[in-house]
Amino acid sequence: MGDFDVDWLRLRGPADVRARAADLPLLLRPHLPKRSPLKVLDLGCGTGSNLRALAPVLGGAQSWLCLDADTDLLDRLADETHAWAEASGFDWDATDRRVTGAEPHLTCTPDLNCTLATRRFDLARDLAELPIEGIGLVTASALLDLVSETWLAGLVSQCAKVQVPILMALTYDGRVAFEPALSLDREVIEAVNRHQGRDKGFGPALGPGANGRLAILAAAQGYWVEVRTSDWRIRRSERALQTALIRGWSRAAREEVTASDQAGIAHWEAVRLAAVERGCSRINVGHRDLLAIPRRA
Repeated sequence: MGDFDVDWLRLRGPADVRARAADLPLLLRPHLPKRSPLKVLDLGCGTGSNLRALAPVLGGAQSWLCLDADTDLLDRLADETHAWAEASGFDWDATDRRVTGAEPHLTCTPDLNCTLATRRFDLARDLAELPIEGIGLVTASALLDLVSETWLAGLVSQCAKVQVPILMALTYDGRVAFEPALSLDREVIEAVNRHQGRDKGFGPALGPGANGRLAILAAAQGYWVEVRTSDWRIRRSERALQTALIRGWSRAAREEVTASDQAGIAHWEAVRLAAVERGCSRINVGHRDLLAIPRRA
């Protein structure tokens, strides 16, 4: 899926929250710089889901700089974070755009004191200008499968120069499993994965191979790398998310096959959507989270 509008981000949100590898932020914490506040650079931040997932786990004083090229998403980030803070039992200061939470809290150790700032930034065009000096953590969610080899190598090189840890969440890895299974499932997803390699604005996209390439590039720059699966396990009741995925996959697959094969994919879509409507469809979508720690950090 390449459409990162507000509706799509909200639709995928619960699956994202369930899927994240919970141990990687805990492994990261001892390797973060001791200076306070921790400065976090969030790439392609959308409406702030990465902040909302990580800030309570990292705890303490934090200052997030959230970058995205989409001003509509950036404009919504504060409101989305405010709503999340209230629902999670944190305090929100609209003047400072600050989330605070005192111990004890189920998800926050130690006290949370997190400010957020947003900046419109075109990652595809302006990577060389990335504001990385003084940053203690570079992170992103659902970004890497969209970028090119050249772009990713440039990012890793910049991070290595300043010895900053990298935490990348929810990178699609090409694995999809359906219940019930259909004979065309494999053919459709193979076509989708070919489509994922098209240019998404960063050059030819790495698609499902992005996480593996990041692991290799980071290790070559002296990082210690940990990878975890973070698969979406989409429930029968999550019909809207399943419907959006199936329709999006069908469109992408039809763009990758001959005209004679498009009718089969359209039929596959209709059968899959009927199963969703009956409440008997489940989908697992493969993702991976990656943590890279500089060996001298």
